Amino acid sequence: MQHIKDMLPLRVERRYQEYDVQYFRKAIPQLNEWAVSDEVIEQHKLLLLEYLRQSKICAACTGYANCGKEGDMQGFEQTLETYGPHLTAGVRRCQPYLEEQMRRRLERWMNLSGALPYDKTYRFSNFPVEQRRKYPALMRYAEEFANHFEVGQPMKGVYLFGPPGVGKTHLMLAVVNRLYERGIPCLFVRSDSIFDKMRHIIADNGDLDSMLEAYATAPVLAIDEFAQERANEFTLEKLFRIINHRFHSKLPTWFTSNYAVPDIYRKNGMDLLDSVGPLRSRIMEMAKHVKMDGDDARLRNLESLS
Repeated sequence: MQHIKDMLPLRVERRYQEYDVQYFRKAIPQLNEWAVSDEVIEQHKLLLLEYLRQSKICAACTGYANCGKEGDMQGFEQTLETYGPHLTAGVRRCQPYLEEQMRRRLERWMNLSGALPYDKTYRFSNFPVEQRRKYPALMRYAEEFANHFEVGQPMKGVYLFGPPGVGKTHLMLAVVNRLYERGIPCLFVRSDSIFDKMRHIIADNGDLDSMLEAYATAPVLAIDEFAQERANEFTLEKLFRIINHRFHSKLPTWFTSNYAVPDIYRKNGMDLLDSVGPLRSRIMEMAKHVKMDGDDARLRNLESLS
């Protein structure tokens, strides 16, 4: 059988001969880990050169929208595997592509879950100075999370609780908006809107599972006005399903609420359902907890015509 290098064009053959076995062993450490022989490396030089070329493109990636691959290879990364004594190359969807698909899916649910155009105006830069000074540790953590969190990183969310008008939602939206700017898929929802949408989907014989999956699997979920909706057995069962999945998957979740965790979903000193205890326990473990207080900023900004 004719050797592969004997069939190469002159230009490619010269390039083929420029690289020795040690070059590939140094550039692709897995070859040593897999104990690939020199002979096998020699036989697969072209495959290895293409693998390195593809890897170089992926290393310079700035997101799926700017993918440097050509044609059908956009959104894919090449893999190198052993097949018996030989080497083989495969492909799989790359993380930037998967994140882009996740982002598009979450944007759809964002539009259906209580997000408002004005939400985008909440930033760290316009967060109330007095609250910034009052909670320096919280501000450091929020900015660290917003600026450095990466998908898959086991970083805790935050449970912000306290009276209305102290900046809880503002701070959470500042985190969400910064994550959006960085291209990190996340989902901001208002608690009452979640359950209103669920009821509408059921009434229309829609696909509730896809909605629950989006909330359960979003790389970052931010729930505003948590535990302030009218809860019942149906809503709490669905909420526990979402939180339980996120807890076990170590997916960061941010909350704002008027209630401390020990007080959520209680009436007359009793939990509304047996699932409230496990729900409360998971939230206490999966998030950092901060009580925010102060004057209601909305009252200070009242405009009177009297």
